[in-house]
Amino acid sequence: MVGFWGQGIGVRNLTGLTYLIKTNNNNNYMKKLIFSALVATALFVSSCGKDDDNGGGSTSLTGDWYLHTVYNDLDGYGLRWIAPDNCAQKTYFSISDKKIKYERYHLEGSECKYTPQYYNYTTNNGIINATVADDSPNGNKGGTASMKYEIKDKELIFRFKNNRQQEEINVLHKKGVDYSSLDPLVGLWELTKIEAGGTTYPAGTPACFTGTIVASSIGFSLYYTLPASQTQCQDGKVESYDYVKEGGKYYNVSNGQKVPIPFSFSNNNQALTLSLGGTIMFFQKQ
Repeated sequence: MVGFWGQGIGVRNLTGLTYLIKTNNNNNYMKKLIFSALVATALFVSSCGKDDDNGGGSTSLTGDWYLHTVYNDLDGYGLRWIAPDNCAQKTYFSISDKKIKYERYHLEGSECKYTPQYYNYTTNNGIINATVADDSPNGNKGGTASMKYEIKDKELIFRFKNNRQQEEINVLHKKGVDYSSLDPLVGLWELTKIEAGGTTYPAGTPACFTGTIVASSIGFSLYYTLPASQTQCQDGKVESYDYVKEGGKYYNVSNGQKVPIPFSFSNNNQALTLSLGGTIMFFQKQ
């Protein structure tokens, strides 16, 4: 993580972020699926940043908590929801009554390194006040920081300013807790195909044609890289949204607006479609 914990997380290689493939002059390929414009007009693209009220939860703060999703601006690409990579997924927070052990794993090159950091802490009105402990293997001993926290639907949510003074959100899941009751949108989704104008275009043809949804219970980010020709792609893009679910329907509530999001699920909530005008995107849960 960044900021409060003084360290960076690892992030999955998501579409349009770790590589950007430049478009050529053939702008008619697949009519660009009319997709970028459809996303902007149908969902009213905007940044994520909705505050949640305390919804309570049936689990305590103490225990081992693993990173599920992170909302931040990694490497200046813009605020968005991020899924930890395989190394960072080993990271967890072991929280007792008075101590937080941040058992951090992160990639350096191809090596997954372990750099733990320990804190003494107190809580007051939804705020954690922490001090780097004398027995911490890493960190500036005696250094202090504070952050907001809440437990909602059994998820632990941290909100704090990172070391770039940006508002960051971490959503954590507790070891041994069943999260099957969370909304089916929550999780990581990979694009399998797009249907447009009566034609099906499989993801991966060309190889740069990919898409991903990273969704938390608070918001989601849509990553996509669209073809520009048979061999090249446009620049990768990412759009982030706040959402609510009412009456079984999803709504984008970014910037105080309430716009329907045409999601639908199938295959026991393991398949997801997003319909935008004449274009339909198909995703598979990972």
